[in-house]
Amino acid sequence: MVSVDSDIIVVGAGPAGSFSALQAAKLGAQVTLYEEHGEIGVPSHCTGHVSLAGIKRLKLDLPKEIFENKIKAATFYSPSGYPFSIRFSSPVTCVINRKLFDQHLAQKATEEGVELVHNARVDSLLIEKGSVKGALVRKKRNTERVASRVVIDAEGVSSSLLKQAGIPSRNRHMIVNGVRAEVDRVDGIEGDTVEVFLGSAYAPGFFAWIVPKKDGTAKIGLGTARGNQRDLLRHFIRHHPVASQRIKQSHITSLVYHPIPLGGPIARAFYNGLLIVGDAASHVKPTTGGGIVMGLTCARIAGKAAAYTVRYKDPSTFFLSEYEHRWKKQIGFDMAVMKRLRLMLNDFTDRQIDRLFSFCSQLGLDESLRGFGDIDFQGTSLVWMLKSPRFLATALYFLTASFL
Repeated sequence: MVSVDSDIIVVGAGPAGSFSALQAAKLGAQVTLYEEHGEIGVPSHCTGHVSLAGIKRLKLDLPKEIFENKIKAATFYSPSGYPFSIRFSSPVTCVINRKLFDQHLAQKATEEGVELVHNARVDSLLIEKGSVKGALVRKKRNTERVASRVVIDAEGVSSSLLKQAGIPSRNRHMIVNGVRAEVDRVDGIEGDTVEVFLGSAYAPGFFAWIVPKKDGTAKIGLGTARGNQRDLLRHFIRHHPVASQRIKQSHITSLVYHPIPLGGPIARAFYNGLLIVGDAASHVKPTTGGGIVMGLTCARIAGKAAAYTVRYKDPSTFFLSEYEHRWKKQIGFDMAVMKRLRLMLNDFTDRQIDRLFSFCSQLGLDESLRGFGDIDFQGTSLVWMLKSPRFLATALYFLTASFL
């Protein structure tokens, strides 16, 4: 067994892994980034529908070719097919090519001095006297013992390292099974509008979606708390009264299955010598399942915390625990609000959702929602919107609808 050293090991070259590695390298740390696949961004588990405000907040200077579309509007369909639309004067979200996005962040990391190793799987942590001291890394038939001061776990939702460190994992009852596909055409949908479909017949416990691209193709998918996601996607494509008209004549060009954690962040995202980021830490919005902006927000904090641990050779967990404090300060409130909203939505019946759509339309809530402050930090925006009488009336209805 070969033994090597690195200041920081990052497990997984997805967005959260590459971004945390980049932040640590900028502060002078020696970072090794291990990716189990031969190509960054493959397979892609995400639709790549991201807020423009989030990209700006993270100061991501992305090449133009990464953007597949910019979105100004959204139409939501209730279980019975009742539409509710919101249109903005300028784009609020964008559709990105996840493969190119992931590769861009990995390239930025390597340009900063990060060593990127492909086809390398981290099998286990090296734990000595209650502290993580590195990892065992398998490359084909060879295994390396890599010593480090900090390991950053960015494996994704299927992380196998949490249990070894004794960290409670995410709530398995709050994970939905997702399926994402790309189709070669979409009909009858405005090019700057995403469509979202609710209803237990098509996506029980979550929703389905159609996200158009500028070239006339589209990304579609759904999440489900029960049932087979592939069967449900086929049923959605063939039988949904609206969606079937959009995509029934389309051909699927790619198909990927993936779990989506909706239970909010894990109870603790650090351990002696270990930080957890991204989907592994369940830094995913419980309302929509989006994880890019939240994940990168926390990954930036993690990379800096790891670098300071190395710089000051801190034997305690001061800087690592500071990561926990700072990510909770950044996203904790919003995550708690979104989790509460998700639990409430899970209790709604199709009939109650239909009533809610009708009520929102009668109040003209589409006008109020145009001022929605931030689709990523939804808890903060919700507090701001409660100042609107129309929105407050809807919120009160929303809070009491389960009793109707």
